[in-house]
Amino acid sequence: MERERILERERRWAVPAGLLALAPLVLYIASIIIVQGAHISGGNSEAAQLTSLHDHAGTVLVSAIVRGLGFLLLPLPILYLFLAAKARNPRVQAAMVGFVFLGPILFGIQGVVQAVGAGQAADKFVQLPAETHQSYAAYREQVDQSPSQIEKVTVYTAENAVEVEQTNGDFYAVKEYPSKDESRILSDLDANGVDNESNTDTGAGPPDALASKTTDDNGVLQASQGLLLPAVLGLIVMMVYIPLQSLRAGLLSRFLGSLGIALGASMILILPIAIIAMLAWTGFLGLVFVGRVPGGRPPAWDAGEAVPLQRPGQGPATRRGGETIEGDATEVEADGEGSPDTEQPAAGRPKRKRKRRN
Repeated sequence: MERERILERERRWAVPAGLLALAPLVLYIASIIIVQGAHISGGNSEAAQLTSLHDHAGTVLVSAIVRGLGFLLLPLPILYLFLAAKARNPRVQAAMVGFVFLGPILFGIQGVVQAVGAGQAADKFVQLPAETHQSYAAYREQVDQSPSQIEKVTVYTAENAVEVEQTNGDFYAVKEYPSKDESRILSDLDANGVDNESNTDTGAGPPDALASKTTDDNGVLQASQGLLLPAVLGLIVMMVYIPLQSLRAGLLSRFLGSLGIALGASMILILPIAIIAMLAWTGFLGLVFVGRVPGGRPPAWDAGEAVPLQRPGQGPATRRGGETIEGDATEVEADGEGSPDTEQPAAGRPKRKRKRRN
């Protein structure tokens, strides 16, 4: 593609791309404001969370749709950067454009699917019959005499309570057990081969195990979890590959390009923080597109070709006629102006006679 065509295309789309680069961050923040306005319970009790979610399922879904819309718009400014890098950098592979769309679109869809599944699980949970209660003595008898009827036991140590899931799918709770029996309860369960879990969170208690089982059995939530891994991998590849190639073409400063690569790699460990940081990075990218960054945007944008960035401390040199050349300048001495300490070549140095001592 000719240089003039590259520059014309980028000038035509610079402002729309800049606005679209800011939109995902704005929509993401708006989604947070929407869901926080619902005041959904965020305590340690899963049952309380599902009950609160049931009351505000519509708000949660709207928040997920707004956030998803932001991720559906995200590929557009990234595509603008990708095409600019491809026009200047022969190392850019055209097939990698698929990752511009794969990660953001899957991530946006995953959030909406998760909100739908969570709403379904919350509806089902509040419609279940109330969990029955048994005495501590009846529970001890079942553990000792019929452990095969027990699927799993959850011990809430902070509340001195027990919740039992039976093999037929029913649940019952023991509201309180003697504090001195805590270690005995766990050891008896292990001795009888009963699967068990100890929950130490304050505020957690029956029917949290039932709530957890309800969410685990929801097929839509399982589908959302299946979408999460390819979505994150797509985002990682996008945020590592495209800033790297743009940096090589001179379209991004060393700081901005390196930051984008680091944010992509950090999604493996700190996904929620890395996501909002990535959207802020993309928003700043929009300022680069329109040339509104401090110090101006890199010269490769106006040159229409790759202009490698100078290393720190390295200034540009010019050929005759004003052509810029790369390299380090080294000062050389003029002919005949050597330092007194500089040794002359052997052929041009007069020989000195030494006096012999008697």
